[in-house]
Amino acid sequence: MHISKIAKELLLWAIWLAIGITASLFLNKYVLVNAQVLTGSMEGTIMAQSRVFGLRADFLGEAPGRGDIIVFESPLPDEFSEPFIKRIIALPGEKIAISGGIVHIDGSPLAESYVSQAIRRDFAPVVVPYGSFFVMGDNRNYSRDSRDWGAIPKDSVIGRIYLDFSPLPAIIGNYRYE
Repeated sequence: MHISKIAKELLLWAIWLAIGITASLFLNKYVLVNAQVLTGSMEGTIMAQSRVFGLRADFLGEAPGRGDIIVFESPLPDEFSEPFIKRIIALPGEKIAISGGIVHIDGSPLAESYVSQAIRRDFAPVVVPYGSFFVMGDNRNYSRDSRDWGAIPKDSVIGRIYLDFSPLPAIIGNYRYE
């Protein structure tokens, strides 16, 4: 009797362990995204080496919008294999330009309270291709972003970031503009 009681207890633990591992794998693959900010390109909002947490894009059922901080597949896979984290600035079909340190969308200046410095270099107007986003780091003068490699395809978006949990948890501001 004593051995069967131990066997039942071990079986119960094995079942709970299998359920836990399965749930963890499912959440990690389809619902949650966990990434690390490797550079200072988002400083002011997220510091370098911070760990961030969010939800995968396909789980939300809602397309990311202007102002959202997203994690996406590296647009420079030969140079960087880790995903990138940037803010969506321009949407498909919009014309983006930078002049006099200010971002302009379809000719109108974009109010960006999360940027602390004027952008030092101008950027000639381009139209964001359909099915793509124009992304930039919040630390504009020290960010490699769509100004360097072009718009990123929607299909490369992994998810939207909501929480910075290092060193202490903090909610990240996603600024939605209409």
